[in-house]
Amino acid sequence: MELHFSKHDDHTSFIHKYINDDQKIMKFFDYRLNKADRAARYNELMTLNFPRLELAEALMKFNRKLNASGAALCQIERLKRADSVVVVGGQQAGLLSGPLYTINKMITILVEAAKLEEELSVPVIPIFWIAGEDHDIDEVNHTFFHEGEEVQRVSIPERNELKQSVSERSIDLDMTREKIAHAFSFLRETSFTESLYEELMDDLSHDLTYTQWFAKIVQRLFSHTDLVLLDAADPEIRRIERSFFTKMVAHNETINQAFSEQADHFKAMGLGEPISIDKSNAHLFFHEGGQRFLLERTEKGFREKAGSRIWTEESLLREVEEGTLQLSNNVVTRPVMQDLLLPVHTFIGGPGEVRYWGVLKDVFHCFDRKMPLVFPRYHLTLLSRRSQKNLKRYNLSVDDVLTYGVADTLERIIHSKKRVNKDKVMKKAKRQLKQWMNELTESLGPVEYDIDTINHQFETRLFQQLAAYERKIEDKELSHHATHIKRLNQLEAEIRPHTVWQERHLNIYPFLNAFGPDLVSRLFYKLIKQKKNLNEGTHIFVDL
Repeated sequence: MELHFSKHDDHTSFIHKYINDDQKIMKFFDYRLNKADRAARYNELMTLNFPRLELAEALMKFNRKLNASGAALCQIERLKRADSVVVVGGQQAGLLSGPLYTINKMITILVEAAKLEEELSVPVIPIFWIAGEDHDIDEVNHTFFHEGEEVQRVSIPERNELKQSVSERSIDLDMTREKIAHAFSFLRETSFTESLYEELMDDLSHDLTYTQWFAKIVQRLFSHTDLVLLDAADPEIRRIERSFFTKMVAHNETINQAFSEQADHFKAMGLGEPISIDKSNAHLFFHEGGQRFLLERTEKGFREKAGSRIWTEESLLREVEEGTLQLSNNVVTRPVMQDLLLPVHTFIGGPGEVRYWGVLKDVFHCFDRKMPLVFPRYHLTLLSRRSQKNLKRYNLSVDDVLTYGVADTLERIIHSKKRVNKDKVMKKAKRQLKQWMNELTESLGPVEYDIDTINHQFETRLFQQLAAYERKIEDKELSHHATHIKRLNQLEAEIRPHTVWQERHLNIYPFLNAFGPDLVSRLFYKLIKQKKNLNEGTHIFVDL
């Protein structure tokens, strides 16, 4: 395994400007990504209070159920220390761990936590926040496997209209076993296939939710690390958060005003609208009957959006305080909830997350705290030996394929092999054929029968035959280039499947099948050894 480091990004993008400390961008954040601000954020955290003991107890209970590593459990113990801080990032509980960027984010959390601990000489706990309260099943019930030139969607059919949190939604075991069996039949069999498949089938021998399965898989992938998992929908976590939710209800108008004003300013600066601005949005959900519904704020209190439930502010506060009504966060309030619950020094996010955090600074200020450092996660592109060879064979870089695909390369190859301009020859043939038909008609002269119909039918058949001839020539050309087409399609399927980056589309399992179930651990330890080369937004090309 070899690592190559790059800074592949769009110089006009928000994330590029953020990484390069653009003043227009940075005023929407409290801290910059430098040593002085890392120290300043630590000092700020040391003035704040956190429910460390209750939190550690909840995390210990959840992670022990997953047979977490001793190192992870040790990190949870260290969270009790008043001088400890957290590096955190999160994602939804995607099928079979979801897209590769979820794995990349976890690796970033681990490496950056290790770097920060070395710099500050204090305990830094790496925590992955599973967004188990999310209910959009269409975002988590599918993933993509690749093999050779093919990319196949793997999905579990679900009732989309059911607004049930993924931590409460049970997996259809029979259906899922069938879908996983079909997905694995698509993969080339290796010495690792059977054990990977059997692990998943063993998971599916017991009732489990999407979050539970996600956590089991992730724990296996990172079993040799000290990564701590947190389920945002864990009842123990919800209990600890209750007092924070009451504050979010009591100060809801202030929160939405702070968000709306900053989002308006962000938009006015030409930076877009990463989170829709809705003046009546309470930025909270309530849970009832096993489903999750959005709250709106009204002049008299709160109501269910597009529903019949209504509350005064006092009645909603009472139900939340008593625990008779469960709340959860949306995209605006989730970041500040993380910060109230955890001593978050650094948040790890993808490009889209970094951009939408740019409208949240004043929401944090509503709770008398600053936004943590926001660190763009690493990007990783995994390259099989075959892809490495084909990149060299066609003199392509990974950047080339990520940006442009392979269509232009294939077109150049085909064009370079042409001895004649076929299109020009065929146009000339069609023109000459048309001219010959005209001359034939004129030569026959006036006749008493309907020769125009006969001529039209004959001409149509002639041009159809010429078109068939042209298609056969094209088929022969493509057959002649079949090897190039196959190699380039394989390259694109692995690096830029369906025209998007590998990490945004493909799943880790085809790579585990080809390179072993310990691939993630080997990659992590390789990166730890070179952590000084890793910075915000670094793109790492991994030769497997």
